[in-house]
Amino acid sequence: MLTIAEFAKHRDVTFPRSPANTLLNTTQQVEGGMTKGVNLTAGTGALALIGLSSGNAFAQQGTCNWTSPAERMIVAELYTSEGCSSCPPADRWLSSQLTTPERSSSILALSFHVDYWNYIGWEDPYSKRQFTERQYAHKRAGNVSQIYTPQYVFSNREVRRWGQAGVVPQRLTAMQQDKAPVGLQVSLERKSANQVEVKVKTQWLDERYSSGRVFVAFYEDNLSQQVKAGENRGELLKHDRVVRHLSEAKKVSPATQVQVFNYTLPADWNQSNVGLGVIVENNESNTVLQALNAPRALGQCS
Repeated sequence: MLTIAEFAKHRDVTFPRSPANTLLNTTQQVEGGMTKGVNLTAGTGALALIGLSSGNAFAQQGTCNWTSPAERMIVAELYTSEGCSSCPPADRWLSSQLTTPERSSSILALSFHVDYWNYIGWEDPYSKRQFTERQYAHKRAGNVSQIYTPQYVFSNREVRRWGQAGVVPQRLTAMQQDKAPVGLQVSLERKSANQVEVKVKTQWLDERYSSGRVFVAFYEDNLSQQVKAGENRGELLKHDRVVRHLSEAKKVSPATQVQVFNYTLPADWNQSNVGLGVIVENNESNTVLQALNAPRALGQCS
């Protein structure tokens, strides 16, 4: 396990001291899908596809819709790096334990590649300073005890012994008894071949909660990288649920139930492998109120 204390011995780095609300990162927007005249299930809840006629698939305008489950979903964040020799087992565990169709309906797994190990020989192509700042925001909020990789955070709580048998089933069992205080209805509309819009509507079901913040993540599966330098030199690393875009936080409440995100899709994404995640957190208690997971959302809506 690589810690920031070890990192600091080798390099002087100053990380921004942004407020705990940065737990929902800096500015950006969101992505979308396409339509066909069929019904299918994708990730969480039912995905309705409404077809509109047009010349070809990308010119075809349409909207995909998802609804969150009644139970509160688990948000499983992994902080990792291709420059970290102890990270590949955690990456493999995420792929094998958190991304199956059954678990994708209950768990939103997100792999955040941090940038603070890039200096030791290999620059992780999926890393962003934004994700490093998010990990530090967890520390400032008291969600984790220290910063290191690989690090798992389940619904804003650090999980150290993630590889132990029974960790995920125990949490899923507890979740089944926990009704979500917020319901989510999410629509994904493709405005053009590379322009998408995501609309999130919140339904407030518990009077104990009166405000929150919502953000949207796009993640990519089936990524691989031949590492040519650093601690993993010579290794072919494979990744799932790699966060490619994380939106800014937007406020939601019973009075402001809907937020809209727009995003331009980068050309280097394999859209057929890109999924959508939505998270709502409470402002006061630092609690995940609800999440939604739509694996391969862009591929299914193209």
